[in-house]
Amino acid sequence: MLIAAAVALLIAAGAVSLTIVEDVSKGPAFQAAVSYLRDSDYAGVARQQLGVVMGFGLGVSGPVSESGNGGNARISFDVHGQWRSGHVTLNLVKIGHSWVVTDGVLTVDGEQFRLPCEQKHSITACLMS
Repeated sequence: MLIAAAVALLIAAGAVSLTIVEDVSKGPAFQAAVSYLRDSDYAGVARQQLGVVMGFGLGVSGPVSESGNGGNARISFDVHGQWRSGHVTLNLVKIGHSWVVTDGVLTVDGEQFRLPCEQKHSITACLMS
């Protein structure tokens, strides 16, 4: 009975820890990246390659540094679309109180696509060689 209680306590502690780590890792820079991928004028590459962006992976990795009204971040995470999934690495800068995506790469099935990409005339226009 004591072993069962200990196992239950470990499972509960693990679930709480995972929730806390996920919440911390998905801070303002991540939220700006999510908005960029879902709503920005430059999100066309993600939509063309993945379909409608449906969700994101559990883990977000990469350094984020903030100092007052400035900062920078380079974060990576999985992106799940309507058709298929990919992995994105984005560079962001903090200007005032807002995080802004400056550039990045979307990797889908081994192919890399430049973000942002202003060329909307072709699916492969943003393909990196």
